[in-house]
Order: sequence, then C-alpha cells, then structure tokens
Amino acid sequence: MKIAEVRDVIQKHSRDELRVIITRLYKAMPKAIKEKNDIDGLLRDPNSSVQSGRGSKQEEPPDIDWLEYEANEFIEDAYKQYYFAPNSFVPKSERPKWRFIVKRLYKDLLLAADKENVSQAAAILEKLYNLLCYSCSYILFSGDDPFGSVGIAQEEFFRKVLSLKYQCEDKATFIRNALLSMVNNASDRHTLRDNLMAVILEFARTPDLKEMTIARCSELIDVIKREQPSKKQAFGSTYEYEKEEKLNNLAGMGFFCYARLCDYDNAISYFKANYGGTSSQVLVGSRRPGPCGFALRAVDCQDGNELCGRHHERRPIQNADEARFPASAQRCFYRFRGERRLSR
Repeated sequence: MKIAEVRDVIQKHSRDELRVIITRLYKAMPKAIKEKNDIDGLLRDPNSSVQSGRGSKQEEPPDIDWLEYEANEFIEDAYKQYYFAPNSFVPKSERPKWRFIVKRLYKDLLLAADKENVSQAAAILEKLYNLLCYSCSYILFSGDDPFGSVGIAQEEFFRKVLSLKYQCEDKATFIRNALLSMVNNASDRHTLRDNLMAVILEFARTPDLKEMTIARCSELIDVIKREQPSKKQAFGSTYEYEKEEKLNNLAGMGFFCYARLCDYDNAISYFKANYGGTSSQVLVGSRRPGPCGFALRAVDCQDGNELCGRHHERRPIQNADEARFPASAQRCFYRFRGERRLSR
C-alpha cells in the first residue's frame, strides 16, 4: 500500500486495535532495521523524531579494530577448514553462512577506510582477498566458486584492494605488491590472469608509472629465476610449472605496459626475452596464451588505435582469422611470427 492508503486504513481502527498492530509489527521487524531507523526512539518520542527530519541520522562507520578482530578470527577458522569439515568450533548451521560474513566484512571495511585507518583496512581486505584466492585452488568452503558465492567478481575485489593500498603506499611499493598479488594468487574459473593485469594498469595511468611497472616486472623476474625449490617443493610436480607461469605472467605484464606506451618493438623484444612458452600457443581466450595470444589480447581487449598510436586503414579481409581482430592486432600478430607487416 501507498502511504496515503495506510493513513486511511489507520483511521478506521480503534486505539486498542492500533496497539495490537504496532506490537506485532515491532516483533516482526528485524533488529538491524530497528537500530538503523531508531524505531525505539520513535516509539518513545514521535514528535522529536519527526522534528529531527527523515534521514538526518547518519550511519557511523564500523569500528576498524573490531572488524580486524572479527576478520582475523574468520580467516583463521577458514584456513583450518572449519567452514567445510565437521568440527566443534563452527556449528553446522553456521558453516554455509561464510559467504555472508565475507560480504559484510567487505562492505564494512570499505566504509571504515577513512584517512586515519585506510592502511589497516587495506591490509584486512587484502587478507580476505588472499583467502578467497586460496580457496579457488584448495577446498575451504562448500562451494566451488568462492567469488561467485560472495557475489563479487575477482576483478572487482582486486580493484578495491588496490584502491585502498594506492592511498597508503608509495608508488614503487604499491606496484611491486600489486604484481606479487597478481602472480602469486590463484584465479577463479571466470577470471583470466590478464584481467587482473588490466586492473593494475588502471592505477598505472601515467607513462612514468608504466615504466616503473616494467622495471618492477624485470626485478621480480630476476628474483624468481634465482629462486631454488625447497626439499618439499623439489619432490612436487607443479613447482617448475608454477615458476614458469609467474615468469610468463610478468612478461605479459611488461608487454602490456610497453603496448600502452605505443612501443611495440620493445614490447615484442621484452616478451620474447622473458616468456617461457612457445609461439605455437596461440589460442586466444586460453588460460595460458603464447606470445601471439598475448599480442592479440593486448590490442584487441583495448582500443587498437590507442595502443598502437596510429590509425590504420581497412583492407579486404583475407581469411576468417583476420575477421576476428582489428588491423592493429593483425599487425602485432604477424610481427611476432617474423612475417612482414600487413599493408595499409
């Protein structure tokens, strides 16, 4: 009913009937709604509530220290699989509610992140992000899609983490930590690694920051190449694969930065010098693209004219493969293969 209809209905009831109606409405109302709208204050003094004006009461930001305690406790229990396996610490009825806990903490941390505690909020939010990334590879919760269960895409979660860290870290530290988070954390089935690279590039807006990103990629590549596996890792079958994946992702990140700077010659040289895959891995949309796949993604996912720095005239399409990509993507593709450039 509309407010006018409600008022008409109220006028037809006696005082005793209204008392019963208000009591039942109060019992049916959730506690959060009562606190948010100050229903108790309205019942005690309706006149003062009306004079104060609708919506005049501003919601106070959550206490950051309490959020940190609650988040740390939840993260510790999650890593111990208390929200998945039978245990005496988290009741069975509370285990499926982990997604609501994460979503509430996510929203509360963004609200509590003011100038004074943005660093603390960023650190807690990053821990939550790392937890969900970890659960993409290992079973911590009942669902097989942690970011989808929470209702927040991994790209968006990563973007919020970086937006808070961008406010409290110097640029060199920010870029290095962002790259480490991109290569070290697992991605869900809906997110490609270069989607996360694109998020980092959103914060590297200036040419100086892009060049700094390239330098940090080179530093991390040298560090990863010098790493030696531990005794436990030496017996594992995935260590070399994961190491190569990190190197390839950093090579792709450097390529993207050079591409945004419209320096394709250095982009191709950098990629070929650091990428560990083979040029036969050309599948666009695969989770592990080769050099050609990265080249096509770099110019096809963004505006080809913006990346290439020049406009290309159209020419007749030779085959079905060329129909899928703009001229700038085709040109970069053939340059990777060592063939001549497409004529304008």
